[in-house]
Amino acid sequence: MSRLSSLSMSLSAVILLSACAASPPPPLKLPGMSFTQSAPFQLDIARIEVVDEYKAPASEPHIEYDMPVSPESALRDWVRDQLKAVGRRGTLRVLIRNASATETPLKTDQGFTGMFKKEQAARIDLNLDVALQMLDDQQFVIAEVTGKASRSDTEPEGQKLNDRDRRLYDLTYDLVKGFGQEVTPNIPSAFARWLGAR
Repeated sequence: MSRLSSLSMSLSAVILLSACAASPPPPLKLPGMSFTQSAPFQLDIARIEVVDEYKAPASEPHIEYDMPVSPESALRDWVRDQLKAVGRRGTLRVLIRNASATETPLKTDQGFTGMFKKEQAARIDLNLDVALQMLDDQQFVIAEVTGKASRSDTEPEGQKLNDRDRRLYDLTYDLVKGFGQEVTPNIPSAFARWLGAR
């Protein structure tokens, strides 16, 4: 083998190794959200409908479109796991008034001393505002349970994408769990006439 060929092969190997070293880690695979820690409410109604009044803007600082699971999607998982329609007539409407998620940049030290600090670079804010509305045959609200929840956190500078996804996933789960903890104690009294054994 000529010296030129050997040099070319060595250079190719170095480039290949460099490319492998620089390749990002595989995307984080997160499980679907589950809210089955407690038994669901068995409701004597025919169906449950989710109505999303909140339309997330597709622009900063909103990040609903850039999350592993958005607050709206996680809320739908909670409805699936905690509310069961087991009757023949009647409707429960789950009205989502707000399911926002924003990421706001924070001011950091851009000077020389900032090179030696690891600061918090952004603030995450999640919000839920939801009404559980029992409807009559004319679609009028005859009983209602409302709940709100909010969660916030900050993100450090230089955070890896997988770490960001995990942080957002955990924060969203905690948001919806908190919403459930707020509305669950009120459901038995508000929906007593539609409620079976739990």
